[in-house]
Order: sequence, then structure tokens, then C-alpha cells
Amino acid sequence: MSSISPALRAEDMQDKKGTYQEQNNQVNLLGIKDSSNILPLQEIEKSLNRSQDRILALPSRLNPSLQTPEPEIIPVQEFISPPKLESVMTDYAVLDSMTTNFQGDDDKIGQVNQIFEPTWKWRFKDGTVISFQTGFNSFKLAGKESIYNVPIQFGVAKRIGPVNLDVRGGIDIFNRVPTTANIEVNANLSVFDGVTLFGFFEQKPYKSNVNTIENQIKIRRFGPNVYWQIDPYTTLFSLYRWGDYSDGNTDQQSFSRLERKWGQFAIAANLFTWFYERESAPNTYFSPRDFLVYTGELSWQGDIFNFLNCRVALNAGEQRGAGNFSPANSYQAKCTAKISPNIEADLGYAHSNVRKPDTGLSSNSESVSGQVRMKF
Repeated sequence: MSSISPALRAEDMQDKKGTYQEQNNQVNLLGIKDSSNILPLQEIEKSLNRSQDRILALPSRLNPSLQTPEPEIIPVQEFISPPKLESVMTDYAVLDSMTTNFQGDDDKIGQVNQIFEPTWKWRFKDGTVISFQTGFNSFKLAGKESIYNVPIQFGVAKRIGPVNLDVRGGIDIFNRVPTTANIEVNANLSVFDGVTLFGFFEQKPYKSNVNTIENQIKIRRFGPNVYWQIDPYTTLFSLYRWGDYSDGNTDQQSFSRLERKWGQFAIAANLFTWFYERESAPNTYFSPRDFLVYTGELSWQGDIFNFLNCRVALNAGEQRGAGNFSPANSYQAKCTAKISPNIEADLGYAHSNVRKPDTGLSSNSESVSGQVRMKF
């Protein structure tokens, strides 16, 4: 979906283990991204699934030799294990990883957004992570001159006591509108066994489409998230966002997802609500006074080969806009390839027939997304 970013760019959570690592990345992504024109639910679904499809390297197995070797006398010293040496970081800072995100969104009615953003991360001896992100983005709309964007952002991620803090700031450079500053803050804290709370704040240009950028609309958004690992196979994730727009408008968003896994299969229930104080000026941005989407999801994820892991999901439900209900269906697929021990690549496709409440037209939105991860 479009403004989330919802839904449901998050992000040095890779240091955390287990399911928390996966959900922390999801939450950062759920910072409500506004760079695509896809309706909110689809963007949330993409964000939720963006970081949970990880492929695990299988241990290599060697076939035993068909010939039995002659027995040999082995000195007793060979049976004594040498003391284990812990790896010590000798450099003050090292290049830790590089992640490149790309995404193309097409609403089939004249709007096309394309995103390409690489991120480099350096790790310091004390655990602090410094990041640098840039890229090249384009926003196209029928009948309008295209807008091109180069984001530049620096970030610092550090654990302070029980809190994981991630702060990022920078500028957005455009070809035909003024340069604009941006800032994003993410924090998370484990409060109970299996329960993690998150806080989120951002202020940036509203890069939803050509019109929002051309009109120089900026947005300030904040709110909490909560993740609950109910049992090893059941999770609950919820978020709330309050947004303040530079044109005087405000909005509120909420999203909840309950998921249960059975082996390689999973079912989930999604609920998304979105309310604006008032409608925006015509042809500016999607601003429903009353919008609700609920869907059920069936998904499968597993190894096609020992180097290729794929996930497919089907969503079916309804949306309500302007008091009227209509179908809300989508499907998506994504595969992760283990190219080498230190390189992984994702490629995904999503399609949605969700109708736009402001026009009543079927969007038939399509999105192609991917990510390349390199660990140094």
C-alpha cells in the first residue's frame, strides 16, 4: 500500500536473534513508506513479508568414501581439543554489509514509481553501526512532467541499556522542487517475555506521487508498535500512526496482523484502518475520510532447491470506502536465492485488485520488488 509504509525503509536489527530479528526489520519497514502508489494494505503486506523470507544455508554433506582406509595409529595429542579462540575485532571500524533495494510500482492508470536505494553499513568496536544510504528514484504521472529524486541519508544505530536506538537524517534532492530535509527515529525495548514495544517518528517529504512532491507536501508521523510472540507458531503485530501534513491535514492509521504457522503453511488475519480529517485538494493524494480493509491470508514458504527459498500468498477480503463495501483481493510471490555464503538476493511480484474508494475504479496495481544483500 502506499503510505505505509504503512506497511507494516526497517535497521540494524540483524544482530538480534530468532523471531525478534525478523519482526524488528518488519517494523522499520512498517514505518509507513510513501514512495509508492499502491494502496495501504498491499504496501503493508509487502513490508511484512519483505524481511521474513530468509533462506538458511544448509550444512554441506559429503558422501562417505566407498573404500575403507587402513587403520593408523593416532597420537593421543590429536584427541585433545585446542582451546577455542574468540574472534576479536582488531580494526576500529569495518564495512559490515551492503543492501540494495529496488521497487517498481504501476497502478495501470498512468502512475509509475521506481525506487533504487543502496545502503552501506560500518560496524565499530563498541557495537555502534553507521549507515549511509543514497539512490535514484523516479515518479511519473500521465500528463505531468516526471520528477527525479536522489536521497542522501546518514544513520547511527546503537544499543543504550535495554533500548535499541536507530536515528537517521539527511536530505532529498529533486530535479524541479527544492531540496528537503528528512529524519527518522526507531527504538525498541523488550518489556516481557515474548513482548517487544517499538516507537517510531519521521519527518520527510511526502513522496507518494508527482502531485505530492510538486506541491511540496511534507509529513510528520509518529506512533507505537507492539509485537507479541504468543507461542512458537503464533504471533500478533499491531501499530498505530498519527500523521500531520504541511497542508494542514491530519490522518490516523492502524494495522493488526495475527498469524499462525503450520510447518511450511501459515494463515493470517489482517485489519487496516485509515482516517483523514479532511479530503485533500483534488488530484493531490489519497485521503479517505473513512477507509477500512480486512483480509484473510493463506501462504506457503519452503525450499525449492537448497539454495532457493520461495513464498507465495493469497489474500481475500473486503474494503470499505465512503460507506460502500467492495472486494479486496491480492496475490504475491517472492523468492530468495543464496548466491554465495555472503550474498543473498530477493525478487518479488505482487498484484492487487483493490478498488480506490475516491474513484471507485479498480487499480489492478502491480509491483515488482527486490533486494540484494552482501555481508562483508
